[in-house]
Amino acid sequence: MHDTTGWSTWQRFWHEPVRAERLALTRILLAFFLLLDQLIQYWPQFAMFYGPEGVAPAGTHDEWCLQTWRWTVLFFNTDDLTFLTIMFWLRAALTVGLLVGWHTRLMNVGVWFLTLCFINRNPALKNGADDVLMVGLFLLMLSPSGRAFSLDAWSERRKLPRELAVEPFYTPAWSVRVLQIQVCVLYMTTGLAKLVRVIWDGDLPDDGIWRFHGTWWEGSSIHYVLCDTTMSRFSYAQLPIPYWVTVVATYVSVWWETLFPFLVLWRRTRKWALWFGVLFHLGIFLTIEIGWFSFYTVSLYGVFVPGEWWDRWRRRPATAQERSEPLAAGSVLGIKQ
Repeated sequence: MHDTTGWSTWQRFWHEPVRAERLALTRILLAFFLLLDQLIQYWPQFAMFYGPEGVAPAGTHDEWCLQTWRWTVLFFNTDDLTFLTIMFWLRAALTVGLLVGWHTRLMNVGVWFLTLCFINRNPALKNGADDVLMVGLFLLMLSPSGRAFSLDAWSERRKLPRELAVEPFYTPAWSVRVLQIQVCVLYMTTGLAKLVRVIWDGDLPDDGIWRFHGTWWEGSSIHYVLCDTTMSRFSYAQLPIPYWVTVVATYVSVWWETLFPFLVLWRRTRKWALWFGVLFHLGIFLTIEIGWFSFYTVSLYGVFVPGEWWDRWRRRPATAQERSEPLAAGSVLGIKQ
């Protein structure tokens, strides 16, 4: 067993093993929503998005791809629908493999690569949802996300003695921490970008002055978004939300985003901050057209689910030995390194 006695807080934060279900839940949610995205949003319009008679025939975005070092253009630059259809369904199959955890890391690499290829093939379709998706896939690609809720884990358990096969598995903490920090940075930088604006007082790039101002300070931002026919799912005439409601929503949402790292750092507010995030993203999806951003972001919440919750889910409380250090099952699988 791995003795963590005498470890510093820093060492525990990065290296003390944590429950494998955290990464597994994130993997499953991300793969599930990606699969739905492919089948619901992309496949019905596939020829229009990528075909020779569509909005982006081969060559349309070559110059931009080369200027911005989108290297997939070098070998994934065709509007041949036969080839693209094969690649589409290959990506869907790899996504299913990632979802069920079959050769998890290999499936993860394949999904990340083909998703990047399709994004670069027609970057006009790209939005914030794709950014979150690619970050999530990349970080999971470096993480042992197949050590729970997967065919890989099931195969490993069959090799263990019976008394160890029923015990939970663990993963190195760093893989969970990196994803947690990524989510915190995503929210905090989004909030700060909304609150801080640059006032240009001249013609040179250095003439900008940082100021706290704008519609997020005035409380009118969400009202204007809901009135924007290019973003809102409903016109204001169809859904006349009272102005005071949008003012409250503006202030609450922007400060929740900005303070998110501190809210999840404190144990007493962590659960409520995350549940608010679920409702927040559900509201975004129902009212604003920004792709599957909400679903991909909420998928990353899996890394915040504590080990105690998984013990209750398994209907057995953690023993004192489990709370003090990981079980031998993790050692057998080479997890505690």
